[in-house]
Amino acid sequence: MMLHRRACLALVLLLCIACAPGRSAATDDRFQQAVDYVFTGRPDPVDGPQIVDRKACVVLVPEPKFNRYARYHLSRFKMDTARISKKYAGSQTLYELEVEGDDVVFEYLKPDKVTVDYGFRSAHISLPGDPEQTEKALALIFSQYCKREKPSTPF
Repeated sequence: MMLHRRACLALVLLLCIACAPGRSAATDDRFQQAVDYVFTGRPDPVDGPQIVDRKACVVLVPEPKFNRYARYHLSRFKMDTARISKKYAGSQTLYELEVEGDDVVFEYLKPDKVTVDYGFRSAHISLPGDPEQTEKALALIFSQYCKREKPSTPF
């Protein structure tokens, strides 16, 4: 009986050690939570944005209504000229981030997530969350994770 108890305890300990790094990385990923909040208004959406390239700050956002994806190149955003605008729809206030870049900042992709339909050097991104929390999430993204790319020059 004592041997059985020790074996069970050892197994539980091994499982905890094996699961701990994955769980803590997922719950402590502030960059993913900030991206989720900006695009969905929730820090933990069910089918939210996917960070496909952390170094280049490329985010893939599903658009199920149109059966496509939008790919955003966050490090290309000129945040010094970006602005958050308000739109009024009846009694509801909607917020939108207006950004531009020197290169393509977002592209529409086909359902295969690879084929580019078309891209733009500017974007109007709906911000469904609380405006203050969204501004904090944007500040976190662009101050710690997605520094602006310098445009390449021929010389």
